[in-house]
Amino acid sequence: MILLVLIMLALIIIGMPVAFALGVGALFAVLVEPSLPLTLVPQRMFTALDSWPIMAVPLFMLAGGLMDKGGMSRRIVEFASACLCFVRGSLGMVTVMASMVFAGISGSSTADTAAVGSILLPAMRRRGYDMRFAAALQAAAGAIGPVIPPSILMIVIGYVTGTSVAQLFLAGVVPGVLIGLGLMVVAYRQALKEGPDFDAPVPLDVGRVLATGGRALPALGLPLLIVFGILGGVFTATEAAAAAVVYGLVVGLFLYREIDWRDLPSIALEAAERSAVVLFIAATAMLFAWLVAVNQVPQALGALLQAHISDRALFLVFLNLALLLIGMFLESFSAVIVFMPILFPLALDFGIDPLHFGILATVNLAIGYITPPYGATLFVACGISEQSVRAVSGRVVPILIAMLVVLVVVTYWPDTVLWLPRMAAS
Repeated sequence: MILLVLIMLALIIIGMPVAFALGVGALFAVLVEPSLPLTLVPQRMFTALDSWPIMAVPLFMLAGGLMDKGGMSRRIVEFASACLCFVRGSLGMVTVMASMVFAGISGSSTADTAAVGSILLPAMRRRGYDMRFAAALQAAAGAIGPVIPPSILMIVIGYVTGTSVAQLFLAGVVPGVLIGLGLMVVAYRQALKEGPDFDAPVPLDVGRVLATGGRALPALGLPLLIVFGILGGVFTATEAAAAAVVYGLVVGLFLYREIDWRDLPSIALEAAERSAVVLFIAATAMLFAWLVAVNQVPQALGALLQAHISDRALFLVFLNLALLLIGMFLESFSAVIVFMPILFPLALDFGIDPLHFGILATVNLAIGYITPPYGATLFVACGISEQSVRAVSGRVVPILIAMLVVLVVVTYWPDTVLWLPRMAAS
């Protein structure tokens, strides 16, 4: 195991992608262990992907592509702008609200950031926003994607820990809304700092709200279809992903008519490329996780922690700090598959509910999307706004504080997470 970890870290340091570093490190570990046959490598990688829940990943990727290219993101932005125009700093709030709605469609943080940011960041520039703050806000709004259902990250967490994906989806609703409200407060405070004339409110136009709402209604219907379909037991998370693809295809082709049959191959190819990245990470990381389990690393770590940490509240502090640190340096899907098999049994030993643990992992890793050096949505937002990561990082601090406050609430008041799944189960 020491050889495996050292090789993996060395490869990451020299710039090898994490997925390949995990695979190569695991391959070397198998080669030096005479009792393990080399055929184990492809077998474990294939077994990692031979899963019904993991099929939801490419389907949600495809659904998100159809929604974006089909004009849904633009209509969501128009409706959010009409609803919030009467509030100071409305454009910043629109960024958050539109990202929250689009998160309920794509399930991907980077897709949310790219789709909404490509529309709103130029608009914020024209309205005089400090683009460093605008990019930081858009990155954080996009980071809500893994928290609000459907969530590709939750699918992977459910797959690794054996937790119900549908229950994780329901548990993510309240934390996602709380993060969104926290970001809106930050946007409002920023507008107040800029002065009375900055992003000034305009009277609410009910006619415009109804008109844009009518045009956005098909886009708004998809998150409701997914959540209430799962809540009502109509379909599983994977079946919900398939339903989302059909829904997006019908809306984009026949209702909005912004995509043509000739566009479908390119949309499918783009979704396949994004899915291949996630699935390859899952395959190599599951091989790594299997070797970790075989060498009884979770048991050894569990014994070490229990010898020094006896209090549940103290373990929650350790868990959050560990996940925040992991999220800063490691891609979220790799982090889940490598570290969840180690941390999940420890959480169960301390009496933490599996759903509570899954949401804690999701929120912590979502915060990792906006924290350098990795910061997936931070890089996307900086690219769209033409700002450097170094310049934007300083403006992340108040946003990060808002997200950490929600994390504390979710950590020590687990009923905020668990009440909706319990209500659905009763």
